[in-house]
Amino acid sequence: MKKILSLTIFIIMFNGCLVSANSSNYVLKDNLALNNHETFYVDDDADSGWYDQTHFKTIMEGIENASNGDTVFVYNGIYYERIIIDKSISLVGESKYSTFIDGSYITDDGSIFGYSIIRIIQASYVLVTGFTIQNVLQQTICDDAGIYIFDTSHYVNISDNIIKNIYDDGIFLEGSNHTASDNLIMDTGIGISSLSVDYLPDSNSIITRNTIKNIRGEGILLWHSNYNTISWNNIKGCTQGMIILESKCNLIKRNNITNNIEGVFISLSTRNKFYENNFIESGYAGHVEFKGWSFFNKWRRNYWDNQIIHILPKILVGRFGALPIPWFNFDWHPARKPYEI
Repeated sequence: MKKILSLTIFIIMFNGCLVSANSSNYVLKDNLALNNHETFYVDDDADSGWYDQTHFKTIMEGIENASNGDTVFVYNGIYYERIIIDKSISLVGESKYSTFIDGSYITDDGSIFGYSIIRIIQASYVLVTGFTIQNVLQQTICDDAGIYIFDTSHYVNISDNIIKNIYDDGIFLEGSNHTASDNLIMDTGIGISSLSVDYLPDSNSIITRNTIKNIRGEGILLWHSNYNTISWNNIKGCTQGMIILESKCNLIKRNNITNNIEGVFISLSTRNKFYENNFIESGYAGHVEFKGWSFFNKWRRNYWDNQIIHILPKILVGRFGALPIPWFNFDWHPARKPYEI
């Protein structure tokens, strides 16, 4: 009887681990989730006696001592560091309002990494949450990002951070199956970029519930980036709310795209779906511009503030190929009032 009871408990615990491991992009794979993991602590101004084998002064010391599946917990402070994450860990800040990773003193080391503050390379199932990531104010030949995820990393979750004052990208996504959620991104060159390389044609990432504002270029840029879901974002005060280049089969749903010079620009992109978005107060460039063989994109029940009679279809005028030949898309049933997003 004891053997049967023990076996039953083991099966329940094992199945529980499997459910937890599959419930979110950033949870580790099953073989990692079944291990006993450690937490390492970082504090930049603790008493000298506090530091030991699990307590460190810098974030990189914590990461270097961690193993796959471990957590590096960072107490409040300002950390002037360049961070490299090359293992499957959770990097957690005490509070995004008072735990800063600052790139003010990062200098270019002559590598391909440029001035990016956090670089995630050859590491999947990573979580970064609870930080203000700020101040990449110089330019190199690279994309100098607040967080740069390389194409060798997958299933990375970037959530609940503040990312600001970045010369290029707030978040740069290569690889696949990432999640960027609940971040505030402001005063950057681009809010979030998603790019797939040739040998990884599908991104399959989720970009949701972010506030992206005061961006010099694009709020969200998809370039050769397919099968993403972009939903419930507030994108405002950008030159372009969204640019979609050479990308297909993305779902863009329930986003506030407001107060941008141009709402959405589309080129060489097909079979994308724009459902139930708010297009409000675009500037002189208008809500949507599309050209260059951008066919079979679908528009459904979006709200357009420049639609005079909302019971009529919304006509979107673009360009056929490289020639100045008009091409039309239609939102056949536009929303009569804006959505609450």
